[in-house]
Amino acid sequence: MSNRNKLLSAQALCAKQATAALTQRPDWRKWAQTRQIAYIFSFSTARELYQEVGGRSELGLLYQHCVEGRKLAEQKRIQQFLLNLAAKRTELLLRPEVGKAVGALASYYPRRLRDLADWQPKSKNVYRQMESLVRHLFDQYGDVPGWLINAWLEGDLLQNGVSIPLLTVYVGGGNSLRSFPGLPVPLTKKLEHEMRLAPAGCTLLEAIRYAQLAARGALDWVGTVLESRLGREITPDDSFWLGVVDLFVATPMVDPRHFGPVCDWIHQKRSVGIAPEPAQPNFSLKGRSMASVLAQTEQWHRSLAQTRRYVGSGYSATTNWTGLDIPNFVGGAKDRVRITQINVFGLLVAEGQAMHHCVASYIQSCVKGNCGIFSLTVDGVRMLTLEVNYNYMIVQARGNYNRSMADDERFWVTRWATDARLTLSKYI
Repeated sequence: MSNRNKLLSAQALCAKQATAALTQRPDWRKWAQTRQIAYIFSFSTARELYQEVGGRSELGLLYQHCVEGRKLAEQKRIQQFLLNLAAKRTELLLRPEVGKAVGALASYYPRRLRDLADWQPKSKNVYRQMESLVRHLFDQYGDVPGWLINAWLEGDLLQNGVSIPLLTVYVGGGNSLRSFPGLPVPLTKKLEHEMRLAPAGCTLLEAIRYAQLAARGALDWVGTVLESRLGREITPDDSFWLGVVDLFVATPMVDPRHFGPVCDWIHQKRSVGIAPEPAQPNFSLKGRSMASVLAQTEQWHRSLAQTRRYVGSGYSATTNWTGLDIPNFVGGAKDRVRITQINVFGLLVAEGQAMHHCVASYIQSCVKGNCGIFSLTVDGVRMLTLEVNYNYMIVQARGNYNRSMADDERFWVTRWATDARLTLSKYI
């Protein structure tokens, strides 16, 4: 009986109070959507809300995309939009995978072509609902390209410096794609026509590359080009890189697998330099044959096996970097399959030497955090080298001598991608 009157220690008292607070928290998941919406708009700071519902919960993410950082007048307008959307009996509001798109819909609703009141979901699939709603609000004639709508579904709403919602509103209002200010490359009427025909799964950059290749009559090369550097960035000297494409397209019987390594060699020569020569920003392929280009690329690859080649550039065998925040993978019977990130230059050189490719040339991108390089091994034997970009997409998978990924290897890469929440480029 005496223990009942014993004073609690400070630590025990805090634990008791914390437990009581948790039990008093409302079970918001059982509330109607209208009450949930009113709830998130009742907090004055994001921190207060996140303490109650968690930053990664459905309500936390809805707050992040629709409320956080917005002025009071805009919050009131967005709150009304969300309430009207909730009245449509759709699950769009509490599905994190379309949270960014819902926030963008709310932001651009004042520029709508039709009212939300006139829209009704015709499918229970949230992605189809989102596509239908975007077209209802912003697509006047139903001709907004599928790849542009798909970007809403993926939540990738800022691509190559271009706002996808703003581009959708602009094109959906009847304006030409080529007249939109801020596109990464200028478009002709021909390029715009081909770009509108790009497959729905394309990103903005991929749609541009598709159009450029279609205009050249070289769509057979689209997978090869998109798997190379040209599929990951558009630079101010884009016309030069298209000239590299033209050289390959015009050369009969050239193996497409050489395209990526040649681009890496050219990039190294123009931006970094190949010892003992300094960088040559104006390097040109004019007057060079495909045979000489392939020979010099192969010679450079062989030189990458020697770490000392990079010492003059500030890198040594012990140079290391943090790497991307992506977990390694262990699977198969007796953990025989492993996918491990490489974050030491000496190991990167060893990977390229063993696999006979130029992965060591990615040292600068790795150090800057623009990509991560992973090695897939089976029973300790190197099988694949994988590149993951900063958007957490697997954009390259190369085996010995730049061979493509085999089906059994794809199985394990897909398993890893699922576990690590990565996406796999459709062009691999």
